[in-house]
Amino acid sequence: MLKTVVLAALLALTAGAAAGAAPDDLLVGSVRDGSGLPVSGAQVRAIGEGGRQVGAGSVEEDGTFALVLSSTPQVVEVHCRYCRSQRVAVSGASNLVVIVQRYAALESDVPTSGDLAALPYGRIADDLALMPFVVASAGDTNVSERSLAGGRGLILDSGVPLGDFATGSSALVDFPDRYVQSISVTGPAEAFRYGSYAGGGIFALGPASEPATYAAVDSGAAPALALEPDFATVHPAYGESNDDGILARRADLGVTSDFAGGVLDASTGGASEQFGEYGPGGDAASRSADLFHVGYATSSRRYRSFVDFSAADVAVFDDVTEQNEYRSSYLSADVRLEQPGPVTVAIGALTTRQTAFALADVPLTGRSYNETSYVEAKTGTEDAGAYAGLGLSDITVLETLSDGRSDGARLALVPSFGGRVPLGSSGIYARAGYSESLRVPTLIESETEALTPPNGAPLERDELEEIALGFDDGGRVRGEGIAYREDVHGFDETRQLGLGASLVWQIAPLVSLRAWTLRATPQDYDQSYQVFQGYDGSGYQSSYGVPPQAQTSRQVGWATYANGNGLRFDAIAHRDIGLGTNGIRLDGDAYVPFARQAALDVGTAQTVGKRHFYLGLRTR
Repeated sequence: MLKTVVLAALLALTAGAAAGAAPDDLLVGSVRDGSGLPVSGAQVRAIGEGGRQVGAGSVEEDGTFALVLSSTPQVVEVHCRYCRSQRVAVSGASNLVVIVQRYAALESDVPTSGDLAALPYGRIADDLALMPFVVASAGDTNVSERSLAGGRGLILDSGVPLGDFATGSSALVDFPDRYVQSISVTGPAEAFRYGSYAGGGIFALGPASEPATYAAVDSGAAPALALEPDFATVHPAYGESNDDGILARRADLGVTSDFAGGVLDASTGGASEQFGEYGPGGDAASRSADLFHVGYATSSRRYRSFVDFSAADVAVFDDVTEQNEYRSSYLSADVRLEQPGPVTVAIGALTTRQTAFALADVPLTGRSYNETSYVEAKTGTEDAGAYAGLGLSDITVLETLSDGRSDGARLALVPSFGGRVPLGSSGIYARAGYSESLRVPTLIESETEALTPPNGAPLERDELEEIALGFDDGGRVRGEGIAYREDVHGFDETRQLGLGASLVWQIAPLVSLRAWTLRATPQDYDQSYQVFQGYDGSGYQSSYGVPPQAQTSRQVGWATYANGNGLRFDAIAHRDIGLGTNGIRLDGDAYVPFARQAALDVGTAQTVGKRHFYLGLRTR
């Protein structure tokens, strides 16, 4: 009797569970943006009669959702971070596809591929300098985050971290107009990972990862072409441009494939520039760059590992004197192991070998060896979290200068730490950070230094302290004010105090405003301080000093009307003081599709003191 009662009860429970799992009580679907990408983390609510919630859930990483319903839904609402909320009628459907509009200006801290396609700039430094607190150095040969004193950023060229030991010129000059479509930026806080050349931030650049073609001719009959097709695991790219008398060409080939349980990423590239009358001393010259990078990454539930190997060679050849003006080679190996969790811990080791030759009044040669080991830890989220890192670098510099040989070795400990905390639930937050970085001066800088450091080859240490107060509503407004102090010791002895503010505001669903300002005041400024501007296609520029207490500042305002893949207009205003381009500049562009896969692209910009106009055709 007892067995019969228990069996009957189990049958009744099973039947009740089956009845509760009826298909009409489950609503499934997916949430995508206008580009077809999944919108993970979005909140989904099902609303029934009388506005009552009858189901709720969140979108998974693959963009799908499944809501268990308490009664029949009439509409579904989707809310996501930096998106326009969407409301869709169910109309009896049990499987929905919801398309939401992302606010790209807020979602991305860097210019997107859509921005780069439309903006009126040929030099990538001008695009990067639209980001909050990023400034291009004179000649656009480098960029730096927060440091108005000059370009101190590290450029990762298709994965290769390039710091030119000969003259300081960065990989920015290796990209023709409209060629860069991929940008990611890491601030100075992670400089300890590289040992040198990263105190002004880390800027990773590369060709597009999706098919794209661009062609243009401006009023000066300067053509630009970029071809970036995509064939499954193989990614070729080619580009060239002719602007300001500089003919630039570049080709890349990348391969991405599954390999031995991980992902293998390999790329090789070559770039060349013909300077014509803009070469060193007004002579015709050519610049060539060759690079190679291979990376391998694996991931499991407990560990992630990364192995990278890089090599590069850069040279400038003077066609008149028929000899190299400078040459620099680079070899690097990097190994990193991460353990994800509530506190993600990573350890890594990086070794680099650099050789350099530069021809000033006399031939200069040098070698630099860098062995760096580091450990870092991160916890929390983007809204509330903390990080800490510590690098130990053993740097050896061997230089042959005009007044003799300068050798030196340093063992340096480089710390970095900081965090961000919300102040209540209103979107207001505070953050603070401290970081140190190292930099090996170039051969030209060492040669022009008036006094040789008493302890051998020079080494520069940069300390950055900053605090910030900001507001982020997770929807249409984000703003921040910062105060910082930067101290440079060693080769250069400088100190500056800075104040900055930034704002991103989605004024309307199709109109955004991005604006920022930064002002720096040198403290106890040494008038003998010099900055070498590097090679910028118009010859070597002599070092210069800035008068004591000279203030530098920059303001940028960038307004955009963007109707998805339709019409787009940009209006950009710059105002610089003490940066070599004093005054106000106004630039703009219009992006007008006229067929399914083609659009007209027109615009104007002032670069290197010249006003440019262009008319282009873009296919995609």
